Amino acid sequence: MTDPTLVFQDLNETQLAVGVKLDIPYVVAEVLVAVMAVAGNLLVIVAFAVDRRLQRLTNYYIVSLAIADFLVGLMGIPFAVLTSVGLPHNSFIACLFMLSVLVVLCTISIFNLVAVSVDRFWAILFPLNYASHMSKRAAQGIIIVCWILGALIGFLPVIGWHQHPTSTDSCLFVFVMDYNFLVFLYFATIVGPSLLMGIFYGRIYCVVVQQVRLRSGSTTSGVRQISALQRGPSSITMSALQNGGRTNPKVASRRDVKAAKNLFIIVTFFVFCWIPLYTINCVQAFCRSCWVPMELMSFTIVLSHANSACNPLVYAWHLKDFREAMRRCLCGKRPLASAALAGATGSLPTLACSYPTARTMSLPATPVQMITTKS
Repeated sequence: MTDPTLVFQDLNETQLAVGVKLDIPYVVAEVLVAVMAVAGNLLVIVAFAVDRRLQRLTNYYIVSLAIADFLVGLMGIPFAVLTSVGLPHNSFIACLFMLSVLVVLCTISIFNLVAVSVDRFWAILFPLNYASHMSKRAAQGIIIVCWILGALIGFLPVIGWHQHPTSTDSCLFVFVMDYNFLVFLYFATIVGPSLLMGIFYGRIYCVVVQQVRLRSGSTTSGVRQISALQRGPSSITMSALQNGGRTNPKVASRRDVKAAKNLFIIVTFFVFCWIPLYTINCVQAFCRSCWVPMELMSFTIVLSHANSACNPLVYAWHLKDFREAMRRCLCGKRPLASAALAGATGSLPTLACSYPTARTMSLPATPVQMITTKS
């Protein structure tokens, strides 16, 4: 029988030979994705910097995600294009570093998405606890942890978890990266985060649906408010805390449902973009004699990078505060002065919500629609 290791080496050599040729469709697609990622995420960053309405806790995670995606377009994708043609030659360290930077930036982007999901889970299900513990400094600390953890995981190949160089001088991903490391990445940065985000957003969606049903069928809201408060602060919803608890039930219900759907769309799009590439890498790690067409591999690589390019479109289309701020930046208009003006004009953000502190919060004069969470 043929030794699978020798077969894999032959396949690797074939892939290397094909990879050093310039793949025009792949390069064109990557360039378009890079331009979209740089322009779109830069617009998100600028909008956050100039518009005070956006400078809320949750949006710190979003702008951190935008910075990571901006760097993917500015550095990661060009590095991927260079290594696809075997560059740099005769410098294994430089090659390893370039590929690791791409992994680092993509991993940081994924961890920021997880941070957003944790933040929303905490804020919506436990709003008083969130308000008393979460601050600007705490949010920045969580973001720093995401970047440090992403860097540590992404630079593991530089530390030593990589394939040993052979006689070839070409720099290609399949030649440099150890497949055991790619399997680790698959579970640590794709499967694990996907399950966590699915659990968090699934729980949020159940709470939102329960809240909408209670609002639509409530005839004794005052009794429900007292009952909910007796069960604990976790029964107060995001919409009830906005405007000091005084909100139109129908408007609040639509806002909550839209917020849950928006976040679900972001997570689903992330899974759609990243699962194919990492699944192929995982399969190849266990089946080293399996041949994957270069066209399919190139497509999944572009699809994974497209996540960084399309995230700003998701924000602009689904999040009202970002959509308005980005439109004002594109039109050269001055941003609104403060978040208070947003409340006065009725344009409260869908995702980014400000919460009163536990010390200053008091019961509103009008009844608040409450929900109860199942233990």
